[in-house]
Amino acid sequence: MTEPMQAPEGQSPAQQPQNAQWQPQPGALAEPQQAQNSLSEKKSSHAVVWLAAGMAVLLIVAVALGSSSSRKDSTAAGASSVASSTTTRTTTTTTTTTTTTTQPKLPPSVFNGAGDDVITLDRPLGLKIVKFECPACAGNTVLKSNGFESLLVNEIGPYSGQMWMDMRDGSRTTSLTVGATGAWTLTVGDLDMATIASGPMSGNGDSVVLYTGNASKAKITNNGESNFTVHVVSISTSVIDLAVNHIGGYEGTVPFDGPALVQVSSSGAWTITPA
Repeated sequence: MTEPMQAPEGQSPAQQPQNAQWQPQPGALAEPQQAQNSLSEKKSSHAVVWLAAGMAVLLIVAVALGSSSSRKDSTAAGASSVASSTTTRTTTTTTTTTTTTTQPKLPPSVFNGAGDDVITLDRPLGLKIVKFECPACAGNTVLKSNGFESLLVNEIGPYSGQMWMDMRDGSRTTSLTVGATGAWTLTVGDLDMATIASGPMSGNGDSVVLYTGNASKAKITNNGESNFTVHVVSISTSVIDLAVNHIGGYEGTVPFDGPALVQVSSSGAWTITPA
């Protein structure tokens, strides 16, 4: 078998920017896989919670002050009155409690098998992260989807890596086809499966990283011998940008609009240093 390659830089139709259906939702991320800073979306969610709490406190204080003022007015009126009668004002405060029910988070779908197989996938519409592992594979190792991305993995021999799926508008994968010569594990989950980083990123092989810092460019290196690609989806634009498409080793600085979701495809060690 020959080693799979993609078109060199400047010849791939994938270089054309495409719209992504994924947009960050406040509070959507779970605990990061590494100790990193939280997402700005999460901060926004916290801000909403604290704003609501602050408004509730202000409401309680306003009611208390209104009640106190009413009692003072009543006392003053009784003191200045010539008659011996006393007028009492009663203020009633009604508190309404609203209970919000949230849907439980869907856990990752995990499939185990050996050799070729077809997996039926039943997950909601939206961005997914896929992790495929076949440590004992010896021949061509392939993972295909019936969604837009189609060919997710195409390697020779053992494989372990991550990639995104159903990123583009209208794409929904319902079936995955595995081609392998050994035992494998396939995991399909949500964005919280991605690695979280707020600074320089590094890894080995295919990876998906959620970069939470600000940046306008990044220095990128790669030590692999096969095709090396870096796709970047800026959170501000939701446009998929093919930042790097190169065969073999690479070193260079490219535009990089952070915060962003990053997908790296590499056969070796790589680094991304935003600036």
